[in-house]
Amino acid sequence: MSLWTKVAIAVGVLLLGIVLVVAIVSTAPKSVEADAERVQAPLVSTQTLQPRAHRFEVRVFGEVQPKEKTRLTPEVSGRIIAIHPSFVAGGVIAKGEVMAQLDDADYQAAVLSAEAAVAAAYAALEQEKALARVAEQELRHLSPGEVSALGLRKPQLHSAEAGVKSAQAALQKAKRDLERTQIVAPYDALVVSRSVGLGQVVSAATALGEIYSVEQAEIHVPVAGFDARFLPQPVAGIPAEVQFEGHLRRAEVVRDLGVIHGQTRMGHLVVQVDDPYSLNSAQPVLRFGHYVEVVLSGQTHPALFEVPQDSVQNQQVWLLNEDNTLRRQPVQVVRQEGKSVLIEQGLQAGDKLVLLAPSFPQPGMQVRTDINGSELAKVE
Repeated sequence: MSLWTKVAIAVGVLLLGIVLVVAIVSTAPKSVEADAERVQAPLVSTQTLQPRAHRFEVRVFGEVQPKEKTRLTPEVSGRIIAIHPSFVAGGVIAKGEVMAQLDDADYQAAVLSAEAAVAAAYAALEQEKALARVAEQELRHLSPGEVSALGLRKPQLHSAEAGVKSAQAALQKAKRDLERTQIVAPYDALVVSRSVGLGQVVSAATALGEIYSVEQAEIHVPVAGFDARFLPQPVAGIPAEVQFEGHLRRAEVVRDLGVIHGQTRMGHLVVQVDDPYSLNSAQPVLRFGHYVEVVLSGQTHPALFEVPQDSVQNQQVWLLNEDNTLRRQPVQVVRQEGKSVLIEQGLQAGDKLVLLAPSFPQPGMQVRTDINGSELAKVE
């Protein structure tokens, strides 16, 4: 191989090396600039906490039922000659209105007869008084000494007086029987059923129908032990709200049934609603059989923190420090109401609650509270 050939090969190898170096350099990654943008810290929203007085609410459920139910039966027998037009299932009859009328002809006659008997008894009494006076005068004239009661006709006089009382009692009974031929509504009533018809002969044991009082309704509600401790004692008079179909009615607790249910281990309170069918008002009608929610007004706590339910996990919340770092804080939850949690201990006035923590929060993590923040998220 000649000298020039060797030189040519060497030059070619050198040029090839230069080309490879340039190619490698041109394809190498660019260095990260010292002032490259840094990763922004997570953005969080906060709520400044302040304690406030809070009245507890206990939410329970129950069925609306009438306070009074009456199965109507007549006290006398007779033929039904008139029926109130509203004495039908679903009808409403005011207190004191005549629901059904029995034929009272015989009872009017009985009253007249009893009145005559009273008049006769009074006449017999007056006659006996006169005879007693005559007998006393005669005996005093014939025998100035002591005169026996029999001689003065006192037994006959007592008998006549008893006859008057007996006749008066019979007259009172006859008048009561006459009044009882009218079946009168004992209260503002909703007719549930009617089981007799016009012209039917009924006796004192015949069922005429069934009515419910619409003056007041009751709701028997179960209360668990962990809810009962938030209610004032005694429970009678506790204000309540009945919620149904988007409506609301005022009510109050009237009594505690005083027993614990054997299966549910719950006590039961009775909530009363006045005028459920709104006969005397324009409030929404609360029908019997409605299953409703009842909100009982409980005790008042002087200072509680109310926070969103989602911000509490395992009895802990995340707070924001002054340097915009996260702090995990244990708390004592008193009660949950709706979507809020009530906290008694673990927080102070002015604490900043993190409403929604980052995906993987850590104590000391730097965060931002406004969109202009630019700190690097890190765990210290």
